[in-house]
Amino acid sequence: MGGDQAAEVASDAPVGDDPVMAKVGDIEIRRSEVVKFAESIPNIPQEQIELILPELVGQVVDLKLITKEATSSGLGNDPEVQKRVRDVKERILVEVFLNRALEKEVTDAAVEKAYQDYLTENPPVREVSARHILVEEEETGKDLIKQLDEGADFATLAKEHSTGPSGPGGGDLGFFQAEQMVKPFSDAAFGMKVGEHSTAPVQTRFGWHVIKVDAERDSEQPTKEQLDGQLRSELSRSAYEGIVENLKNGVEIEIIGAEAEEVAPAEGEDKPEGEEKPASE
Repeated sequence: MGGDQAAEVASDAPVGDDPVMAKVGDIEIRRSEVVKFAESIPNIPQEQIELILPELVGQVVDLKLITKEATSSGLGNDPEVQKRVRDVKERILVEVFLNRALEKEVTDAAVEKAYQDYLTENPPVREVSARHILVEEEETGKDLIKQLDEGADFATLAKEHSTGPSGPGGGDLGFFQAEQMVKPFSDAAFGMKVGEHSTAPVQTRFGWHVIKVDAERDSEQPTKEQLDGQLRSELSRSAYEGIVENLKNGVEIEIIGAEAEEVAPAEGEDKPEGEEKPASE
């Protein structure tokens, strides 16, 4: 179990902090080696490693014995073993090369610049908090506006007359951005000042709306900490592409038998178009 990873694991810890847990002939097995072996086993929670460490020492001993016998038998010269070693070596070379190359590109300074670029490209967006009363008839909406003009409470009228799901909450829709509502509704709401209500009912496919704007604000931009993983991933991808492109310069590359075929759409098949997003109620 885990033999490929654990058979020849070297200790990284200082000898004084890394006691010998077993000996196989003149080979010492230190605590750090057993810990690394435990970490190579899938589905072992980190917090349980210390509890099962003594049980794993015997397995590491077994691996040392098998490795010693395989080496003395000359298995290291076996073609299959050599091929697998080459494969592993290639993966390690790629991993270490890329890790070191990307560390030079994906720095804290690069992340900070990417974050500032993000803020510039994604400025705050105006949001409004509004209430509405949804009714089926325009005349009903006009009558409600008349009552509001005379001092009626908007939330009370919404609870009594709105057919929308927000009615029981006084018609409160909370904060939203323009694109989150159907256009007639957004145009009306974002054309009002805070405290104003509709001067005429607004028609959408849901019915007739009487709207009141309670507040407005700019949307909150994400912090750098919230975007850190995304920014580093994007920087890594971009850096990787640049590294590969540089390596291709001056190298003749021929791809044989793997050309991608273009898939034409079926006859009469049209590309689907996006649909308008309904209003959030």
